[in-house]
Amino acid sequence: MCGHNKQDFSALNYTMISLISNKVNVLIIGGGEAAFIKCKTFSKEGCNITVLSKEFCASFEVLKSLSNVKLIKNEYDESYVDNNHIIVIATDNREVNHGIKAYCDKKCKLYIHCEDYKEGLAVTPVQNNTTNMKFALHTKKSSPKTALFMSKIIENKLEEYTDFIDYTSKIREMVKKSLRKKEIMSFICSEDFYFFYNKGAQEAILEMFYGTEAFNILASKVINSFEDNLIR
Repeated sequence: MCGHNKQDFSALNYTMISLISNKVNVLIIGGGEAAFIKCKTFSKEGCNITVLSKEFCASFEVLKSLSNVKLIKNEYDESYVDNNHIIVIATDNREVNHGIKAYCDKKCKLYIHCEDYKEGLAVTPVQNNTTNMKFALHTKKSSPKTALFMSKIIENKLEEYTDFIDYTSKIREMVKKSLRKKEIMSFICSEDFYFFYNKGAQEAILEMFYGTEAFNILASKVINSFEDNLIR
């Protein structure tokens, strides 16, 4: 598969996208430890996994009962690739891996190459969650342990903003039909506004800058709060 971008890739760059997990079909070809690790990662995130191999290592026993994991004991066949969005190439046969890679390129499939990540079109980053945020990261020079370490630092920092993130999300819902939505969201998603939020002065600041618009936002908050209490 030929790309349109002819720039020098000697220094790798990455483009991240977020996939809707339960709609994504992942085929893992191979039954060793590398295949197991990828299966564990994707299944944990809720993807639909098919693992194809003539043999499976003992580690797969813990995944056999998962509803989103299917183990198929069979020879590789190109037809398995056709029905999946992401292919993980994880066999111990270099020639077979090369053939799978070539077919994936032909079919424009995203694939992860476990033998040499630079041969693939994708890599799996470290993923982590807070109560209202999901984030992924990896280093540019392939150091998974470093990425894992840094993800904990980022998680701890994001936890400090949990209430503020909820607040800004609720405001966005209230103003999504307003002609000034972008302006208001840019205003509240700022260090200056966060400063006043921490002081408990966020509503006064909104009213100061947005007048009637702010009144409508605050009125919506009162109504929503009242309805939430009724439901409880």
